[in-house]
Amino acid sequence: MTTREPAPGWDAEPAVARDADATWAMLGYLGAIFLGPLIPLAIFWLRRNKSQFMRYHSARALNLSLTVLLYVVCCAILGGMLALDTVTLALAVALPLVFLLWLAMLKYLIRGVVAAQHGQPYEVPSWICATVAAESVTE
Repeated sequence: MTTREPAPGWDAEPAVARDADATWAMLGYLGAIFLGPLIPLAIFWLRRNKSQFMRYHSARALNLSLTVLLYVVCCAILGGMLALDTVTLALAVALPLVFLLWLAMLKYLIRGVVAAQHGQPYEVPSWICATVAAESVTE
């Protein structure tokens, strides 16, 4: 796992604004645990232009939750195909896969919460986080 250096604009922000942004970023990560991409999407949409720090962490939470949602859809398709044989087989394969995906997402979301709380960037492995929302504004 590699970490990126903070964007140049992060140091220029006042400490009070950074604390408020860290709270919003943490809410985005924690909201993804229970409601999937809904909370991170709302925070990304409403707060992405407030600061570079907020955009980075809200996009990271949104990307992670959307990618895991796509994995869950794949598990549902797999479960549907296995249900053509027996429902027991479908449940025995699909439910543990979904649970393991949720645990992996939980691990990376909690690491994201800690990184946001400390005002640091956080790199999620690419196998579980595809880039859907841009983390930085290209000029």
